[in-house]
Amino acid sequence: MQHAKDAKACVAAPTTQGHDNNSRQRSVKIVPFGLRALWLHFANHLELKRLAKLHVRIELKKANLADLIAERQAIMNRCIRRMRRAKGKN
Repeated sequence: MQHAKDAKACVAAPTTQGHDNNSRQRSVKIVPFGLRALWLHFANHLELKRLAKLHVRIELKKANLADLIAERQAIMNRCIRRMRRAKGKN
């Protein structure tokens, strides 16, 4: 059985150890696919491959959605400025 640590699409989450600022060491915790789920440790190799593909697709869709929302926001701001100018509230 493969563990999620073996998956290629793991996200590194840096953490600090120690209590002295001068001697801080950085360690990296592996967070597969951005999920901290115990069930991932029980996924087989094929399931991990599929999860990796799904993770990439989800992240692309999130990025595309963020772009669309930003474009909508820019249009809204332009319209609000026009509305304020039309009302003389420049």
